[in-house]
Amino acid sequence: MLLFSTVLAATAVACSDESDPTYQPPGDGDGVGSGGDGASGTGGTGGAGGVGGVGGTGGTDGGDGAGGTLALPDAGVCVATAATETECDGLDDDCNGLVDDVDLGMDGICDCLRIGIVGNPGAKPSANFQAWLEARGSSVERTHTAAGEVFDAALLDRYDVVILDFLQRAYTADEAAALAAWTEAGGGFISMTGYNGTASDFYPNALLAPFGVEYKPGLQSGPVTMFEPHPVTDGLTSVTFAGGYTVGPTAAGGGSSTAIASIAAGPIAFVHDDGKGRGVVWGDEWIEFDSEWTAMPEIERFWVNMLAWVGPRDSCQVIAPE
Repeated sequence: MLLFSTVLAATAVACSDESDPTYQPPGDGDGVGSGGDGASGTGGTGGAGGVGGVGGTGGTDGGDGAGGTLALPDAGVCVATAATETECDGLDDDCNGLVDDVDLGMDGICDCLRIGIVGNPGAKPSANFQAWLEARGSSVERTHTAAGEVFDAALLDRYDVVILDFLQRAYTADEAAALAAWTEAGGGFISMTGYNGTASDFYPNALLAPFGVEYKPGLQSGPVTMFEPHPVTDGLTSVTFAGGYTVGPTAAGGGSSTAIASIAAGPIAFVHDDGKGRGVVWGDEWIEFDSEWTAMPEIERFWVNMLAWVGPRDSCQVIAPE
């Protein structure tokens, strides 16, 4: 007679289900021993167990051996494949409860971030902000350096974080709705302005409308020394602000945004935290000129703070250096 027993695990988790590349599905465990010869014959050999299973039991004289036992991996047990997370693979490789917390340079910026910079860089030839980001392990792509490029969900879905740089055209309500939907679903954005003192400095306002904030006319200068307690402003005492704009609520209102930094003329930075995503609206562009940071040491800390806060909440969380 064929005997077959099955032990099932309760509920699989990411480290012990079919999505884990280290997981091996169990075999059938249904081997059958060959029977003995007559009443005085030797009992049959038990069937082999499946992968992760147990071999069967030999049969009595003249009987068939029992099949092997099927055993699935223990539910809730994470099997580490690395001592430290080093790959951006969507898995908790070191079983520390964090997915893709990769920071090989220990600079506080997750190496797995996919960053899209929208628009051209500011007018500082000695600066190369994109190269600075790439040197910290992030994947960075600059788009919309010309007026004809499309701004939609397909573009935004390529990134975890979008940085609005020197925009080259005005944007539509439909494009603003795409940014809002992407942010609500978990995306993060950072906005800058103050490039040339002309109408193009206000191109971001259309994209920011769903969040209830906008840049206000009138060039202003800092430094910024008034900060509200917030993860983005942690450790900051002074940040350069040269020829930027104040930030305030739109006339229509709406959104869910809060001021976190000010100068004498008013707020110059807001944060948005609604749904699954987040955003930071900053009133100047000097914070992207990495060539000037030797005289502005807190700006690098500022970027570490911003990228950590607007980045994915369910992955890519690393520890910022002190």
